[in-house]
Amino acid sequence: MANEKSIAHELLAQEILKNFKGKITGDNADYIVGENPENRYFVGKLLPVSGSQTSSWGSDVFIESIGADFYITPDEISSAQLTIYPRGDFYYRAYPTLEQQRTAMLQKANELFETRFTDFEELVSKYQEDPSAFSKVKEKLVPVYKKVQIHKTHFSLVFSLHELLEGNPQYGYADANHAQNKQFEQYLNDLQSAIMEDEYCYTHELYEKTTLKDLLSEEDYKKFIKKNAKQGTPIRQNWNVYIDITIKLIKDKYLISVALVNGSQVQSNGVTHKSNKKSNDKPTIETLFNSGMKIHLDGASFSPIKLDFFADDYKYNSSQQAIGNNCSVIYDEESNSIITNHLPIFVQKRLLTNDELAVSFQSLIDQPVSTLKDIHRKMLAEHKKWQRKLEERKPSLSEIGIKNMQEEIDEFAREIRRFEFGIEVINDYPIIMKSFVNMNRTFLKTSKKYSTWRLFQIVFIVSLVPDIAACDENVLLDSQKDQTTLNEVSLLYFPTGGGKTEAFLGVLIFNLFFDRYRGKECGVTSILRYPLRLLSVQQVQRLANVLAQAELIRRSDATISRTEEFSLGYFVGDANTPNKIEKKNVIKYRTSSQAAMDEERIIDICPFCGKQTVHLKFDEDSYRLVHYCEDAECPSNGVLPIYMVDYEIYRYLPSAIISTVDKLAILGNNPSFRNILSGASHKCPKHGFTSTTKCMVDREFCNIEASDFEEVEMYDPAPTLFIQDELHLIRESLGTYASHYESFIDYFVKNVSPSRRPIKTIGATATISSYATQIAQLYSKDPIRFPCASPDLKRNFYSYIEEDDTQRLIMGYAPYGKAIINSVVYSLKYMREVVYDYKEYPEKILEIPGIGITTIDDALEILKDYWIFLEYNNVKRDGNNVEGALETPINVELRKAGITPFSTRKMTGDETFQDVREVLSQVETNEDVFNGVNLIVATSMISHGVDADRFNIMFFYGMPGNTAEYIQAYSRTGRRHSSIVIDIIRPSRETDQSYLKNFVNFHEFKDIMVESVPINRWATKAIDCTLPGIFTGLLLTKYDPELQFAHGSLFFMNNIKKAIIAGSLDPDTVRNELKMAYGCTVAGEVYELGNQYRAKIDSFVDDVFEKIADKNWEKENIFSGFELMGYHIMNSLRDTDTQLIIELE
Repeated sequence: MANEKSIAHELLAQEILKNFKGKITGDNADYIVGENPENRYFVGKLLPVSGSQTSSWGSDVFIESIGADFYITPDEISSAQLTIYPRGDFYYRAYPTLEQQRTAMLQKANELFETRFTDFEELVSKYQEDPSAFSKVKEKLVPVYKKVQIHKTHFSLVFSLHELLEGNPQYGYADANHAQNKQFEQYLNDLQSAIMEDEYCYTHELYEKTTLKDLLSEEDYKKFIKKNAKQGTPIRQNWNVYIDITIKLIKDKYLISVALVNGSQVQSNGVTHKSNKKSNDKPTIETLFNSGMKIHLDGASFSPIKLDFFADDYKYNSSQQAIGNNCSVIYDEESNSIITNHLPIFVQKRLLTNDELAVSFQSLIDQPVSTLKDIHRKMLAEHKKWQRKLEERKPSLSEIGIKNMQEEIDEFAREIRRFEFGIEVINDYPIIMKSFVNMNRTFLKTSKKYSTWRLFQIVFIVSLVPDIAACDENVLLDSQKDQTTLNEVSLLYFPTGGGKTEAFLGVLIFNLFFDRYRGKECGVTSILRYPLRLLSVQQVQRLANVLAQAELIRRSDATISRTEEFSLGYFVGDANTPNKIEKKNVIKYRTSSQAAMDEERIIDICPFCGKQTVHLKFDEDSYRLVHYCEDAECPSNGVLPIYMVDYEIYRYLPSAIISTVDKLAILGNNPSFRNILSGASHKCPKHGFTSTTKCMVDREFCNIEASDFEEVEMYDPAPTLFIQDELHLIRESLGTYASHYESFIDYFVKNVSPSRRPIKTIGATATISSYATQIAQLYSKDPIRFPCASPDLKRNFYSYIEEDDTQRLIMGYAPYGKAIINSVVYSLKYMREVVYDYKEYPEKILEIPGIGITTIDDALEILKDYWIFLEYNNVKRDGNNVEGALETPINVELRKAGITPFSTRKMTGDETFQDVREVLSQVETNEDVFNGVNLIVATSMISHGVDADRFNIMFFYGMPGNTAEYIQAYSRTGRRHSSIVIDIIRPSRETDQSYLKNFVNFHEFKDIMVESVPINRWATKAIDCTLPGIFTGLLLTKYDPELQFAHGSLFFMNNIKKAIIAGSLDPDTVRNELKMAYGCTVAGEVYELGNQYRAKIDSFVDDVFEKIADKNWEKENIFSGFELMGYHIMNSLRDTDTQLIIELE
């Protein structure tokens, strides 16, 4: 059940959305002053036919009709009768009332005079003192448009489908000339006649401007109108709307298409007015606003439209009753009616974890095995429920449906067995038990808000314990090793915001303690990789916080306190952190202010004491950038174990590394990368590890002789755990290139490094389809999905949909008849007006029925969560256009109205690491929310890893290109509170229109609508990009540690030549190693799909060995050398295209 605060947020979100709908449709006002409704409203409009246009019914952007298609079976067509209730708003021009014109005159006077008049009475008083001073104060009649609702009297039209088929059983129709439409025409004529009875109806055009004298009284004002209104035939409206029906026999069913058409002509009285322009001063408006209809069917049923995509999916409703045209539709089962809808809303309920079965950290510290066995018993009981449910449903399921459901139940059984095995291993091995308990102690100390694991988190962690343990050959029994899933990829598949990060961090922390207890005293335990640098921004602080508490536990344990500290490396590239500290950097750091240094830090809050006391300095003695806490009482003892420079990471080998996936390419161009995979042989007393007999710090800053280096022999130096978050983003060329480097690392660690074992891989995602294919292509391994799929869409063992808690209100619309950019910025403006009104009058929040809060302060506190908008763009250009349009005219109009204008920040690929951190800090920590940043203009970089509770109103400028991206993007909202998501659908794009037509179904089925990840590890041209780097990677990681002493560093081409001539590098051996590294040869067997790659490897090795041996090299390194040979070594997995410099004169 939602709590009181959640209910208040939900009710406020509903009211905000309701008021916003009124703003964009005109549904909340009976008239409009000073503006043409065609300019203000942009949803639900049916435009009129232009004078030269025939019945084309509009274009993609300008529509004249909406409708619905549905089927009826032939046996019911004779009794089928349609009753159609059209709806819509027309507007007619009216003379302004005296008060309305006075308001316009007051505004005009305030624009002309420096002295500001508070009201019209004050203005008149000054005018009467000196009329001549106000001779220039004139104002034309402010345009006023009044609404007429064609549905106000519940007018309806009745059509017998059998009669429409008379004379032709194959086809029938009703057009504008049908008798029912003639009645409709008469109905509209009567409405127009009634308008003429309105004394303010704009019956004659009037161009003369009013003066103050004309507005002194009602009598003066009426005289002005009577005197200046042009005489002649009164202006009449030219409204014409009709229902168009077509009936076609298609195979064994009748397709019925019903449309509401605006047949109005853009002229009246035979005279073309300015009606074809969107002027604010038009005498007639023929556009139908807020259009729609209800189609009630008597004597028949809507024959279901089968959705073949879901035919064998037993969990989804595979049919619908109708499909909308230029709109969405709602089926009302109770009245057997179809209702068109321009503003479809999907109410997404919140997914909650099964906290009734949550497990406290303390219970797992005190009684780990008995606590875990209790969960196991409940899992077995759940499995029995699933099996019973299958037996109950079998009669209604297809054979494929039964098979699919049984497979899901069987997979849950395997999930239970893996968990049971994890419990067994924890119970059997003291060092595993101790590591597990310390992992729980760590999270108990880290978590401020929570004292428990979510159920899926602890089951996932325990299930992976045997895989981590199996990485050490001396721990598990052989029979137990055979039961592990070490060689498979564990896919953690859970919705955004559900707690995936804590789950895999739990595995990581267990792994750290296990490594220390089994004898791995130093080196890298885990690499946590993200596809985008932004994803790593918020995760640095999260991981640092957990590592700090684990480190305090390590220090307090006498058995491991002498081992290397638990530390964090941030390994993301020189655009965000330095690759290497050069002499020029040292000179700069010597004179930099503390404020300038702090701009480069990667965390603000000390992970040990939780205070915002972290600063950055350069320590020349250790030659590293040091994060330190200035609080003397902090348990960190000052220096924080965080490394942010690439070469510092190679020198100190932090326990856990956060990296971007494209950094994999570094293994092919930096010899020091091998330290991460195979450890180091020596250690400089001042500057850390090295795999050569030279310190990695330049001689100018290190005067220690190699003879004083400590020789080290690292135990199992390779990382045990690779974690790939947001796995679905490892796609297309990035995924293909990554697959090659992943295969090389897998080969290297298994066959070359001292570890000689597999690395456990975890993938995590909230959106993925055909994951088995992606994982096979990326890792050449089988996947294990966790949690497995459930037979019930709304619940599984670990979580359920809470029907009483709304997470998101998702509304979509296509702004027909208005430019998409204008629709976006005016949507933002109208939403700002709605939210601002609540800020100015917070008592309105307290008046919302059932709101449950009683004070103004509480109301404003809740409103803060809806003050900052998020606007998503598919391309940066759209975001730039939005920013420009917001500055002019939107902010100009907002300031004029006295409303807080937009204060915008961008989050796109152009922003730096520090920019992103600053924006997120402003969003999350600013107490003065109403006077800070209130709009984030973003691109897809916002879609992952950005978690802020204050993102609760979001706009999409067009639908994203794929479903996964869309789900990830809107998941930035509603993390804690009910949120509003507005999809502004591009009318000109057919794919976008399909979202509008199937809006609710699409959101209900979104998880299985996620497109498969495009990735092909055997792409023909991909090896041409990766092979040079994989080859040099092999040289630098395998051969250089041994051959450097005999031939010199293989980073230089001349030394490679020496090794080739000496026979130390054998081309046949190298080519076979490359084939194994690419997966062309697996366990000695040839893999057929790799035939093309084998041929390319043979050709490449022959060519490279020949060219290296034949050329006289000087001081060329591998980069320049390979370029001379016609090859390019990748610096990054995104380093694929040669940049062109374009200069503009």
